[in-house]
Amino acid sequence: MQRWIKQILLGCLTLITIISCSQSNPDNAQLTELKFGVGPYFPTPGENRSQFEPLFNQLAEGINLKADVTVTEDWVGISEALRSRTLDVAWLGPWGYVLANHNDPSIEAIATVKYKEQPVYYSILMAKADAPFDTLDEAIAQSQNGPKLKLSLADVGSTSGWLIPQGEFKRRGIDPEAVFDYNEGASHAAQAIAVLEGQVDIASDYDRNIDVLNSTGRIDRSQLKIIWQSDPLPNDPIAVRGGLSPELKAQLQQQLANLSVEEAQTLLPENYTGFVPSDGSNYSPIQAAGKSVGKL
Repeated sequence: MQRWIKQILLGCLTLITIISCSQSNPDNAQLTELKFGVGPYFPTPGENRSQFEPLFNQLAEGINLKADVTVTEDWVGISEALRSRTLDVAWLGPWGYVLANHNDPSIEAIATVKYKEQPVYYSILMAKADAPFDTLDEAIAQSQNGPKLKLSLADVGSTSGWLIPQGEFKRRGIDPEAVFDYNEGASHAAQAIAVLEGQVDIASDYDRNIDVLNSTGRIDRSQLKIIWQSDPLPNDPIAVRGGLSPELKAQLQQQLANLSVEEAQTLLPENYTGFVPSDGSNYSPIQAAGKSVGKL
């Protein structure tokens, strides 16, 4: 009798374990679609969708699934959606990925995008071309010794628009909120326009975005000047949530790595030319910057 009871109990424990594992790993259920997400790279959600949806559709088709694409309106939101597993795959900013991975190490980068064949980009601070200062040093001195210059940084989830400039001010030993008439939270799409329209004196951005705004006629780049530029930063990652099967991650990574320059011209925004594989280690400079400003 005792042996019979032990067998029943063992069977129940096994069943509970199987059910628990199935519930904790969504890939044990049959996927019918992949949920993709992307942040606010372009001025409107519709433009973001039209620029990135072709890639997501092709990735899903490559593994015989449908694509469901979400466009978020802020950088923190896209990271949180991946961390909460309401998204399977996301095109993140570097800082967004580092934050998400810090809070949930199961989130993995599988690829880094190439821009003009390079997997790096730059954070910048810009001013009007006729501003009475040419460098960040000169701007700091002018703001300290006269009326404060208006400085606009992007939202706190932005790598180039917030994290890296904050890290630079930290390195210089100054508090931008004390030195400047300071504001943060702007979208990248609004930064250059705010400078050109005289709403602010200095604004953060990234070099790729200035290229896009200039090529689409939204700004005249010759009316701006760069007063500070960062060291090279790793470009945006494609990241996947925890719980995706190793096979699925490998298939997605292989598709991205195999994307040709010619295919990129039809699937990606202008000047994006493909991907290089990533295991996340190339984002260590972003982690270091996050630690320097006390966010990690």
